[in-house]
Amino acid sequence: MSKFAPKSFFKSRLAAPIGACLLGGVAATGALAQQSPVPLQNHPTRIFSFETANTNPGGTIQLDIGTIQTDPSDGPATGNQLYFGGGSYAPNDQFSFGLDIHSYWDPVVDPINGLYPDIITHVYALWGKYKFYDSGNFAAAAQVSIDNFSTLDSPLWGGKSSNVLTGSLKVPLTYRASNQWQFHLTPSLYYYPDTVNGTPFYGTIASLGAGVSYRPSERLAFFGAVDAPVSGNNTISNTATYESKPVWTVGGRFNISPKAGLEGYITNGVGYTPATSILTHWPDGDRVLAGLRLVYTPGAKYPDTYRGTPVALTQRQMNLEQDGFTLGTADVLEPGQFRISAWGGQDSNAGTLISFSPDRDGEIQLAFEQYSDNPTAPGAIVPTTKVRYMLGPKLRFLDQNNGDAFSLSARMLYGRQIESGVGGVGVFFADLLGTYQANSRLTVNVSPKVAAWGTTELAGLGLGLNYEVSDNLELIGEVTPIFLDNDEATWAAGLRYNFNDSGFSLDANVTNAIGRFGIGGMIAQDDPRVTVALSKTFGVKGLKF
Repeated sequence: MSKFAPKSFFKSRLAAPIGACLLGGVAATGALAQQSPVPLQNHPTRIFSFETANTNPGGTIQLDIGTIQTDPSDGPATGNQLYFGGGSYAPNDQFSFGLDIHSYWDPVVDPINGLYPDIITHVYALWGKYKFYDSGNFAAAAQVSIDNFSTLDSPLWGGKSSNVLTGSLKVPLTYRASNQWQFHLTPSLYYYPDTVNGTPFYGTIASLGAGVSYRPSERLAFFGAVDAPVSGNNTISNTATYESKPVWTVGGRFNISPKAGLEGYITNGVGYTPATSILTHWPDGDRVLAGLRLVYTPGAKYPDTYRGTPVALTQRQMNLEQDGFTLGTADVLEPGQFRISAWGGQDSNAGTLISFSPDRDGEIQLAFEQYSDNPTAPGAIVPTTKVRYMLGPKLRFLDQNNGDAFSLSARMLYGRQIESGVGGVGVFFADLLGTYQANSRLTVNVSPKVAAWGTTELAGLGLGLNYEVSDNLELIGEVTPIFLDNDEATWAAGLRYNFNDSGFSLDANVTNAIGRFGIGGMIAQDDPRVTVALSKTFGVKGLKF
């Protein structure tokens, strides 16, 4: 990869087809070049939780959040999930430090001694990494971590424990064969107590790992790694004995923008922090987990987009950044903008949505909603009529306003009931959002979507039209055929009035959906009902990252 210069992002952009846009960037060719000052355009510093000798450029702040899970069709409910996240800072090119957190709370999918024990691990870790040698083609680093199981709870370990300390020492070595290819070798030492609550625990583990990363362009990378214990045991078997098994990971990263990358993985591991990275999923380490990680590196010194300088939006284009009644839109808020929406309607439905765009091509959405309590809705699949939250990102891959044939985004939300003292049902929801502005007045939305909770799985294909009658008035119609565990389509129709350029808008619509947001738009009731909503969009100076 050539040393970064702003023109390298854009010089072939306007003539490129959509497929080339998705790969994006300039292919890394020629002699070994210097590290790019844009962190996400370099080879990975980690392959999920497997450490490499790479470090971020000085001044980099990196934030990440993600989840991996087992196949929802295997075992009860929606499978086993690991949620994780963290952040790091690199004061210079050689040194970085950070905080990692992971949380796992599920019964095992496969039996251990004929039972399905709960396993709860809430872990946070402080770590530091120093690259002590770098010759260009070869680099060596050392990482030290202190990890703490703030909660460790399972019958396998004698019940509940708190503040169980562990740690790790890793010495990753990286060989840079070319700009495209890197090979990694990482010897590691992990410390765990030998016993917890008088029951056996992992003890000390030494491992030797190997990995490879391939980066065909500035926006795309692939990687894989295997970390195998050479002494000690890292796996609990189906007979509750400790065994040794390699931890493997395969994945890739696509940079949505120079500041935000989306990584996908499959792995048999169940640890994200440095010391838990050697642990396999329970039992036997045979289950495959798949998941995503969103990586964000804020900073004004990095370009906002690979599309060149964004065009100024018309008022109509800004109005279309708002979601519909039961369908989302592929457009996202402008950087640094908030939107707050509140709605209410018949059958006790009410909610609020807070959306924020920290940067171009990305939006974070947080919703609180109480679904309709109409008895004609199928009670067997309504997760609850109590107040719930849903939280997650919306990421834009294509933008019709800036040269693409249409706009395309993806959204992933997780939610749960929040009433105190009630367990609630965890819900996973994801949709792909396609928006096409046919002309200055007519916009078409297409949205495949899926949702899962408990033993329920739903899929739908949302279709929507937005027609601008006048500068302020929009007519909106939506329908979503539903498949899998329900087959009754949802629909909504109504109008939206935008109060000029004030940022205020008012909705009124009729719908048969029990809610407005996420899975609420996928469950129908027999009785149509009316809802109204008020929204306000505003910018906050200094909140564009």
